[in-house]
Amino acid sequence: MDSAAARRPSELGSSRQPSLSTLLGVATFLLTGAAIAVAAALMVASTTMQQATGILGDAIESVRLVHSLQIDLLLDAHQSNRGAGSASGGPISTFHEWEIELRKGLAEAHRYVSSQEESGVLVDAERRVDEYLVGRRAANAGGSSPSSEAPAPAIDSLAFDEAFKALDRLVEINLHQARASQALIERLGRRATAAGVAAVIFFMAGASLVLISARRLVYGPIVAIQEAIGRYGAGDRAARAPLVGPRELGDIARAFNSTAESLERQREAQFAFLGGVAHDLRNPLSALRLSVGFLNDGGPPSEPRVQRTMALVGRQVDRLDRMVGDLLDASQIEACKLDLRVEDRDLRELVQEAVELYRPVSPEHPIELSLPEAPVLVRCDATRIEQVLNNLLSNALKYSPAGGQVDVAIHGDTGRAEIAVRDRGVGIDPADLAHLFEPFRRLKASAGAIPGTGLGLAVAKRIVEAHGGRLLVESEPGAGSVFRVELPRAS
Repeated sequence: MDSAAARRPSELGSSRQPSLSTLLGVATFLLTGAAIAVAAALMVASTTMQQATGILGDAIESVRLVHSLQIDLLLDAHQSNRGAGSASGGPISTFHEWEIELRKGLAEAHRYVSSQEESGVLVDAERRVDEYLVGRRAANAGGSSPSSEAPAPAIDSLAFDEAFKALDRLVEINLHQARASQALIERLGRRATAAGVAAVIFFMAGASLVLISARRLVYGPIVAIQEAIGRYGAGDRAARAPLVGPRELGDIARAFNSTAESLERQREAQFAFLGGVAHDLRNPLSALRLSVGFLNDGGPPSEPRVQRTMALVGRQVDRLDRMVGDLLDASQIEACKLDLRVEDRDLRELVQEAVELYRPVSPEHPIELSLPEAPVLVRCDATRIEQVLNNLLSNALKYSPAGGQVDVAIHGDTGRAEIAVRDRGVGIDPADLAHLFEPFRRLKASAGAIPGTGLGLAVAKRIVEAHGGRLLVESEPGAGSVFRVELPRAS
């Protein structure tokens, strides 16, 4: 009891330990969450970089177009100042084609507009260039007239300057956008690099933490359990596995400890059984030796004396036979060699024969038998079922006080038949009730006062289970016990 109480806190502490699946789930969730977060951040950075790269490309293309337009304006202004437009026919046709190309370039610039401000500046540049072109057409028309002998008028310098400045503003805006996009790309690149380095460091730290935790929470307890099992196998009967680590390992350690304790109890019970068998064998052997000596002492004994002695010898031989029979049955059951010769039998006949056999054994214990009117057929080995009944009746008589009544009844339904053996004896303590059907188990209250091997109930339970039935017990200390044998009905 003290050892069980001492183990209880550690077992309760182990039951509160998280399970291995929970620890693995948490580690997987954290690492997966971190991976998803890093991947999402990289995807956002990649998308933003693509957008910034597109803006940068548009700005560069827009600057190229605007520079081309400015060069065209400068060339046109240079040619006009040199009087290139005074030639008849060709210059006008050449200017018209140039104007078309210029306007086409302005229209193409709209494809690369990336902001409202740039769109407004481009519209203003178109208006300024249009004003310049209007003046140029007027200058060309005046200079190409057949009646005109004056030189071609120069271009409108103010219109040219305004158009050129408008295109310069467009270039400045595009250059500003290009610089901003380039700075954004560089900043995102640095952040992506930092995120990659942080992710590598995080995953390396996470992997290290998982390995360290696995070593402390899993590997250490496994080694401790292995060492405990090794010590127990080497002969250290007190070796027990520590209840540490995840819940699964705690369950393994608890199962090993329970098995070891059960083996120790069984070992102690076997030693106690051997001592009890030696004691129980010595008593009938001593009685037999005294009886033989009594018969051989002082000449031929009288007939009453011989009858009493032979009755004593018969009882002691029967007692030895039962003890040896229990040992043989237990060995056959453990070796899985229990043979059953089954046949359909009326359970009422078997119970009545067992009761009639035990009524003369203990006349001070009345046996009340209750049988149903209809036959109760079961498919069983009659000899083995009689062995079970003999054991239950023998125990009921042994553990009942003088004058205590024993009730035997049969109950049957469509599927199962039940034999109930009730005594009004000392009852069974709850601490003994859980181990009542274990081999070599004797009740503490009567182990020294009532002879027995502690194998009868264990053998009876295995016999009933071999028939597909159950052996149950209900008991209260001081109020007696009820043993119920449930067997399947014959079809």
